[in-house]
Amino acid sequence: MTATRTRLDGEHRWTQLTFVENDPLDFDLDAWADVMERTASTAVCISAGGYVAYYPSKVGLHHRSVYLGDRDLLGEVVDLARSRGMAVMARVDPHAVHQDVVDQRPDWVARTEDGEPQEHWAMPGIYLTDAFGGYSWELTTEVLREIARDYDVDALFANRWQGHGPGYSEATAREYRAATGRPLPRAADPADGEAWTTWRAWRRSRLSELVAHWDRAVQDVAPAVRFVPNLGSFTAADLEPRVARSVPFLLVDHQARGDGEALWAAGRDAKRVRALHPGKPVGLITSVGPESHDFRWKDSVNAAVETTGWIVDGFVHGAFPWFTKFAARIHDPRWIPAVERAFGLHRAVADVRGDERPVAETLVWDADAHTAARPVRDAASGVYQALVELGVPFEYVGPGSLTALARPGVRLVVVPEVASVPPEAAAALRAFAEAGGSVLLTGGGPDVTGRGPLVTELLGVAVADRRTGVVRNNYVQREPGGALQDGFGDARRIVGGTRLVRFGPLPDGAAVAWRYVPDHPDLPMEEVYPRAEATEPAVFSAPLGAGRVDVIGFNVAELYWQALQGDHLTLLGNAVRHTLGDGAAAVRGEGVLDVATWAGDRSFTVLAANLTDPMMMRGQRRRISPLGDVRVVLDLDRVGALAGGVVPGGVVPDGPVEVRVLTGAGWAAAAPAVAGRRLEVGLPPVEELAAVRVTW
Repeated sequence: MTATRTRLDGEHRWTQLTFVENDPLDFDLDAWADVMERTASTAVCISAGGYVAYYPSKVGLHHRSVYLGDRDLLGEVVDLARSRGMAVMARVDPHAVHQDVVDQRPDWVARTEDGEPQEHWAMPGIYLTDAFGGYSWELTTEVLREIARDYDVDALFANRWQGHGPGYSEATAREYRAATGRPLPRAADPADGEAWTTWRAWRRSRLSELVAHWDRAVQDVAPAVRFVPNLGSFTAADLEPRVARSVPFLLVDHQARGDGEALWAAGRDAKRVRALHPGKPVGLITSVGPESHDFRWKDSVNAAVETTGWIVDGFVHGAFPWFTKFAARIHDPRWIPAVERAFGLHRAVADVRGDERPVAETLVWDADAHTAARPVRDAASGVYQALVELGVPFEYVGPGSLTALARPGVRLVVVPEVASVPPEAAAALRAFAEAGGSVLLTGGGPDVTGRGPLVTELLGVAVADRRTGVVRNNYVQREPGGALQDGFGDARRIVGGTRLVRFGPLPDGAAVAWRYVPDHPDLPMEEVYPRAEATEPAVFSAPLGAGRVDVIGFNVAELYWQALQGDHLTLLGNAVRHTLGDGAAAVRGEGVLDVATWAGDRSFTVLAANLTDPMMMRGQRRRISPLGDVRVVLDLDRVGALAGGVVPGGVVPDGPVEVRVLTGAGWAAAAPAVAGRRLEVGLPPVEELAAVRVTW
């Protein structure tokens, strides 16, 4: 073992090789050395043990590959990686066991609700482990300690360690009752009821304890080695902050687009995890094949531009790249150039980004979307889609990251149609607006937990009625001279919402932009007309201290995701520009670019993933759609605000400000057009990635 360890930071490029049981028969180490060379990988994650061991383990009941013979695949890859100066992580998977474990330690096996061993859903004859029982706490612990003691690794990594439900073993049932006074929840219990709410809280606590236990266990035998848990795209919330802070980085296991996912989902995951655990490096695990939970083509290959685009969108928003290949045999090598391309782009960005941090003038309130109701999830997607199309860089804020409201340069907080926010969030939003910020509430705004509507607390506006069922045939009509009306031409009315909030009297100084057209039938066709004039406010603005609150009283975010009405995008864009104008960094030109902004003490970088494609909302991309005439406009005063300082005047060669753009050959000096404190930078044709960097 080496005396020192490789630094586990956020700029590594990871190769993950997930072995299958018969890989020891013909594993080609030289072929994988070539892959690591071509992709400029700086770190490797290699299957080691758990369900199958690929090294000569001495831990009892730890199943060694029946094809292992006298080989040590773990050792071979560790030696290769160390010879190349790479970081090394060993992977274990404790979610399933063979029959011998069921026979000898039945208490380690997950049970069905009626007490039978829980057979694996995909592989007959093997069984699921109880994630809260002895297999995790005892056997897996010994496996991790054995690997940390005997192999030159920097970290241990666990996959599928969170379990698949309550487990229903006698030991877990006793432990759960002792902690909560309750029996384990059953399938018949309401998903949003107290039984499952209590379970989720206990599960979070127990899984956090397990991560801390594994981390201590490996450090007992190898003090410099760490444990890193795998996480799903939403399950970063499974870890308590105190535990998340202790691990070197967090991983998001969202390997490719699923059905109906947009191309920006990779970057969304990076931003969501960073908001939950500020300051913690985040990695995105990308499979070289499609992510179909229904069809499970695990040893397949995605279209090359799909794989490249997924990785690029992830690292644009701060998720260092990591690819995984299932099975060591390379039947279809088309994925290798795709990863090579993406990793090369990451290297170009990582080489200059240094200590820069993600910054944005806009924050979006994030819901815990995997447990939220469908309308809330759709609203979260609708806001994301709209801001991407509008080219607005943004970050997330939530109950655990309210300090983000005090970041330099933040000007706008968007609160989409979440059901509620905690009282401390309401207080923080009020303070933000009173200090000069703007808050945009869609869907009429949420409630404050245990109190009443947020719009009432902020503006004193009562909610007279909240129609949560689907309202058909609703429209909103322009208020003459009102704000938020650019881009609608001569239209007097546009499509409204399907969930409506009606308000009481507005405060002094409020300005109404749109009013609800009174309800009227949608059939028979001869009856489709309103019987009265539009009077009730649907969209309005009101001052709050030195700032402002804009309120859209209907579910514009949810409906934008569901129906993608262009007028809803225009309305949202007007509401954002009401505060931001062009913003600190505006990307102009045709196409859809997912923009992120990063700042250091004396630098500012604009990154944009090119999502322009007919398949951006669903399916695999087939080809790159290059964009010409893309320009980035920078407001140096607002760039300085985000960076926490002042950008001096003058562009090289006359001044200290240097501007560079990323080209196919690397970073090159740019000659921006200068108008006062604004710079306009023309970009070379944009393929997967656009990048502009300003230093001073």
